Amino acid sequence: MLKKRFISVLLLAVCGIVATPVAFAQAAIGRATPRLGILPFTGGSDGDGETIATLLSFQSDIQNAFTVVPRTSAVNALVAEQNFQLSGYTDSDTIVRLGRLLNADFVVSGHIRRLGDRNLVITTIIHVETFELLAGDYREYRTIEEVRSMLPAIAQRMITAVRQDVFNLPKLAIMPFHTANPEFNVQDAEVLAQILSIEITNTGRFSVLPRITTMQAALQELEYQMQGHTIEEEAKALGRAINAEYVLSAEARRLGTINLFTAQILNVEDGSLLVGDSRDYRLVSDGIRLMPELALLLTNREELEAQVRVQRSTDSRQAKLWSIGAGAGSYIADPWLTGTLRVTLAPLRYSFFALGFEAGMISGFEGVTDYYSLYPFAHIALFLPFAKNGGWYLGTGGGYRMAQYMYDDVKIPTEFFVVDICTGFLLFDFLDISCSLQTNFTTISYKAQLGYVYRFK
Repeated sequence: MLKKRFISVLLLAVCGIVATPVAFAQAAIGRATPRLGILPFTGGSDGDGETIATLLSFQSDIQNAFTVVPRTSAVNALVAEQNFQLSGYTDSDTIVRLGRLLNADFVVSGHIRRLGDRNLVITTIIHVETFELLAGDYREYRTIEEVRSMLPAIAQRMITAVRQDVFNLPKLAIMPFHTANPEFNVQDAEVLAQILSIEITNTGRFSVLPRITTMQAALQELEYQMQGHTIEEEAKALGRAINAEYVLSAEARRLGTINLFTAQILNVEDGSLLVGDSRDYRLVSDGIRLMPELALLLTNREELEAQVRVQRSTDSRQAKLWSIGAGAGSYIADPWLTGTLRVTLAPLRYSFFALGFEAGMISGFEGVTDYYSLYPFAHIALFLPFAKNGGWYLGTGGGYRMAQYMYDDVKIPTEFFVVDICTGFLLFDFLDISCSLQTNFTTISYKAQLGYVYRFK
């Protein structure tokens, strides 16, 4: 009884040790109704933002998927104090702080913005515990009344995002959008950066950390606003300050008479360029069309998926052995010549099951005029891959040998179970050289074999 209690306590301790913020997130997602805070949309007039937030909370899909948390007087006071019309940067620190005051798992915020001659409503959902941007949505409208018809699709995007697992993705921080083009104002740059962040988030390639005031504080503290520091140096310092693996830096700039949107993703560890690209534009509002294209080029979705498939195939070939093959061999005792067919199945890494059939002929016993043997067998083996191709294996198994000796007109059949230990090398992914020790617990025999293997890719 005492032993059972000790094991139970030990299991509970292990479970406690492995608990992480991911566990918190999964617990929130796993609940039937995780808590959702919906903040008033900023940028509207005459209470438009408050009305949109209220209508979003009334969506039946939202109410079925979440417990919508009503705003407390403390939150309303903070909203009123800051007027929630934040200049320059989207203050995700404030959004998360409001979410925590609401005791919410997730918080939705929205912005009514104008980019050139276009009206936009931008919506994002942030995980309160991890600060990660789970998804975003942006839509054009002509009149504010049209936003109401967009809310069902926006709600569905938020629900889908919460159900996805993004916590193991590499973390990408979004730097403030630089403007080296005089026609841009800060708000235009902010809108473009939001759109680019949303599009990169929605590709599912990175776990995006929204631009927060902490980034600005980190940059100022590290004095990376001084002249002489490059974007690479700035990205490295910023990424380390906020625990990101990659940093995205984007700019609006000019080359002669050409306007360019440029963006690059930098590796925090060494400041190296992971990927970068640019797109020409005529008007600022062209960014609504070009940011999705630029995000796709940065994440390079098709190429990344192809790389993943190649890597998985490589990993499978290196760590698993699915194959079919044939070989010829010889025993020290009977039979002197064998032919073998074998199939290997590898559902687990670094191991495989082998099913085969061996036919033997030619006996070395004096006076035997005819001989044959049949030997179906099964093995289980460990497989250690080589760096490039092939590998070494070691296994054990057994089978049932049926043989018949003929002395002139006299037939002498024999049958017995066999246990064997086998080892071998797979060279160049097609040449199999192996040997085995077999016994029926009365006699011992040794076999050497050379075979051809077709390894499935």
